[in-house]
Amino acid sequence: MADSADQIHEPQPAPPPGVFAIGPYTSPKRAKDHGLVILSMRLSYELVPGDEGGYYLWIDEAHKDDIYDQLGKYQRENKNWPPRPLTALPSDKPASPLSLVGYSLVIIALFAAQSRWPRFTELGVSVNTRIFGDGQWQLPMTALTLHGGIDHLIANLVSGVCFGFLINRIFGAGLGWTLFVLSGYIGNVLNAWFYWPEYHGSLGASTAIFGALGMLVGHAMAGKFSPAERASLKHRAIPLGAGIVILLLTGFSGGNTDVLAHVWGFAAGVPLGAVGFWLQRRWPDLGKSKPMLALPLALIAIGWGVTVAMNG
Repeated sequence: MADSADQIHEPQPAPPPGVFAIGPYTSPKRAKDHGLVILSMRLSYELVPGDEGGYYLWIDEAHKDDIYDQLGKYQRENKNWPPRPLTALPSDKPASPLSLVGYSLVIIALFAAQSRWPRFTELGVSVNTRIFGDGQWQLPMTALTLHGGIDHLIANLVSGVCFGFLINRIFGAGLGWTLFVLSGYIGNVLNAWFYWPEYHGSLGASTAIFGALGMLVGHAMAGKFSPAERASLKHRAIPLGAGIVILLLTGFSGGNTDVLAHVWGFAAGVPLGAVGFWLQRRWPDLGKSKPMLALPLALIAIGWGVTVAMNG
């Protein structure tokens, strides 16, 4: 159980009769760590320096087997402790402010289009009968860019910028906004499926905003799967519990709130956040790449292009 892979070397000086020596340890601290285990068993030990270097624990030979069993458990439980520090993840600083401006301009411009051409809202709203009945799978994407009024727009503008700031810092602008849009799309699909075959329509960026909350939770949970923490449920449950509390406090208010859209967005964001974590590990510069930054805009543009083509 000592430093030298459980090998026991003859200590100098030799222990007296009835005493067994464990060692050698390379430092007093390493020896005392095992000494604490022995003390926790309500047994005693003596720390003895070796004549040729190293340190030994002298113990009562009658308790040798019990002590070895306990030290074996101690070493297995602490095999990967302390955990290796995670390398810093890439992030855009200061949180890609231009991408936050871009988010704001997109939803403001499309709200202006709604105000000028009311049919714009009718074409882009996520209606489950049109998705599953007519195969218009682009609607869960276009609905993310539409809003039901100026109050709805301002709420999603402010909260979207706040969450956008956080996901940009953690994932990088390109990867962060791509996962943001995908979480909203998947959340809208799941929401439409939940109500199907009864009619249900929804619109607004809030599905993706709560998807961003889920992304932050998923990223934090994925970071807790280091070898030393893998077996600890609490390390994984804390980020999830915190995310659920925020969801309950902010996602269930308002008379016309589509609560389930928020829930499904959050549910979609959690695994996407974990995927983002592992993508960053494999390709550290992915979040900063310009093609990646263009992808969320391309997805929205494709959604609207298909909508116009099918309903023009």
